Amino acid sequence: MVSEAERTTKFLKFAKAKIHYTFSFEAKICKLQSLSFTALKPHQERALLIVKQGSFNYKIGDTGFNQKPFDGFQLYKEKSFVVIFWYQKRGDKRFTMIDINKWIEEKNNSERKSITYNRATEIAYLTDSL
Repeated sequence: MVSEAERTTKFLKFAKAKIHYTFSFEAKICKLQSLSFTALKPHQERALLIVKQGSFNYKIGDTGFNQKPFDGFQLYKEKSFVVIFWYQKRGDKRFTMIDINKWIEEKNNSERKSITYNRATEIAYLTDSL
């Protein structure tokens, strides 16, 4: 079974190799024909907007067994995305990166309560596969 965590790990490898700018993102996996706009929680939307429009800093917790890379970070007016991993059939490796402002605009103006892959590709900043 494909999980959001597995796809996020693959996406981060893709990003390291092919995306050469700083950004924040919230990952979602869609195993149905569309992803509900409520999948992005209000606190996630707020954080992505803060990164894009202002200054967001975060302290990484001291818990866990692995060594953390550093104590925290700050992002100032950087790109922010909702990354949707589409998994609608076996072997599906598609993803779309939608700018947080486009996501909010779509959520507020769409006649639907969810976004389809086709619509996501129309408004996406980037569409590719892992």
